[in-house]
Amino acid sequence: MKHTYRLAVMLIVAAVAVLSCKGDGTSDGKRKSGTTIAGKTVLLVDNTVQPIVEDVLAVFHSVYDRANVIQVNKTENELLSALLKDSATVVIMPRLLTDEENVHFSKRKITPKVTPFASDAVAFITNKSAKDTVVNLAEILKVLKGESSDKVQKLVFDNANSSTVQLLLKEAGVNKVAQNNIYSLKTNEEVIKYVHNTPGAVGIVGVNWLSQPPQSLAETVSDIVVLGVDNVKIDKGTKKYYKPSQSNIATGFYPLIRKLYVLNYSGVDDLGTGFANYIGAFEGQRIILKSGLLPVEIPAREIEVRSKL
Repeated sequence: MKHTYRLAVMLIVAAVAVLSCKGDGTSDGKRKSGTTIAGKTVLLVDNTVQPIVEDVLAVFHSVYDRANVIQVNKTENELLSALLKDSATVVIMPRLLTDEENVHFSKRKITPKVTPFASDAVAFITNKSAKDTVVNLAEILKVLKGESSDKVQKLVFDNANSSTVQLLLKEAGVNKVAQNNIYSLKTNEEVIKYVHNTPGAVGIVGVNWLSQPPQSLAETVSDIVVLGVDNVKIDKGTKKYYKPSQSNIATGFYPLIRKLYVLNYSGVDDLGTGFANYIGAFEGQRIILKSGLLPVEIPAREIEVRSKL
């Protein structure tokens, strides 16, 4: 009798364990790895905002020492391809997916968790020998269309699939980059170094690479010129030029601003969710603010005022 009782208990425990494993996972029954503050996950990041994500991750890991978020930097098109092929579930992109792109997930009844965390800008840089420190956006767009420009002789960017280029192509109303006077390199670092060493070239980079460059690139960044850009959408009279500063991003004076998002398509609360919560909350937003980008929520400063006795 005792043997039968023990066997029954063991069968019940085993059944509960199996059900627990199935319930602790995704819709296809795979077991979820880790929690929101522990475990291991891969985070695909748009390479134009690589520096700020690295900084936030460094602090996140120091706070949650059982978390291991592996950052992999890719172009916008590569991020999108990874999502649609289900080889990635959490990405950081400077845009939301379109309705057409989201069909892949809606068919599987996966609703994304979207966390906006900052605004940044597409910046134009040139060699310090340049006489002009401003550029008309129309001149940049002319070159992208394949038209000649007296002001912009050579346009340099990191990659044809880069999010910065995609934004400018949309502004220009064209689908692909022209062949004349446009040069594609591989990374934002290469663009900055090329412009530093090549008079006359105008480079396209994410402003995060200028406001918060890696230590190895800091001296080079300090030795180039960040161009001011006109904004025809708000300037109806005298033409004015705006640099991609934090204040000009906040006011909307700078013409090429974009919002940054953590997009989580995992369908579960996992480590990617934990990082998204962190970067969108007070501590993460404070890091964003110090980086020179514009946080979604500007952390308030409490000042204690003491009355004199």
